[in-house]
Amino acid sequence: MRRFLVICISISFLFLTKPVSSAPTCGTIMPQSRKFQYGAAVNSIFKYKMNNSVDRVNVKSNQVFFTLSYGIFDRLCFDGKIGTGDIRGDKTSNINLDYNASWGGGYGFRVKAYEDEIKKIKIIYGVHHISIHPSSEEVNSVKYKSILDDNQIDAIISKEYDFGIPYIGCKVSKSRLLRRDNSESSSMHSKVKAGLVLGYDVKTNEDTYLNIETRLIDETAFNVGISRIF
Repeated sequence: MRRFLVICISISFLFLTKPVSSAPTCGTIMPQSRKFQYGAAVNSIFKYKMNNSVDRVNVKSNQVFFTLSYGIFDRLCFDGKIGTGDIRGDKTSNINLDYNASWGGGYGFRVKAYEDEIKKIKIIYGVHHISIHPSSEEVNSVKYKSILDDNQIDAIISKEYDFGIPYIGCKVSKSRLLRRDNSESSSMHSKVKAGLVLGYDVKTNEDTYLNIETRLIDETAFNVGISRIF
């Protein structure tokens, strides 16, 4: 147990030392020790406020990922993902920039902090990161490039019923948009914000699960994914 707590604290410290943003919590279904969970997910950010000394923008992004989780212990798993994503709604010097989708990826950890097998209640903590690298955009002979870095610390509580597993939670988030136009570089950041998480997991057939999640207050976002444990 002591080693388990040290690992959890170390992981949390690693993420707290980075700029912290918006990413899915990955829900309540976790693979057990030495088990894998693979699937696909779509994450859509409809509104996330960012600003610097000149511009204020509401970033939007559609992301599609192949996902793979691995159970390090029964109560601790690693989450990885790779896929594509775009960035829309960026603006600099009154120039609107929408970047077409290119590659993206992410990683994170989930810790099952509490479980009552009789009452079917679970509490899960998570730290997650997503980085989106869309295609560049050229406007008036100037080549623009942006990278969206999203990180998140979250906690969810769930209760299992015959019809599925609804959950509710909270998160602390902060985004960073790295920009480059020709040879000049700059960045935009969101403020540190708290948000609400609402989600639902349901078993569709043997070892296959559907996850639906929305994130509110600090952002407006929606995620849907399907996964299988083996």
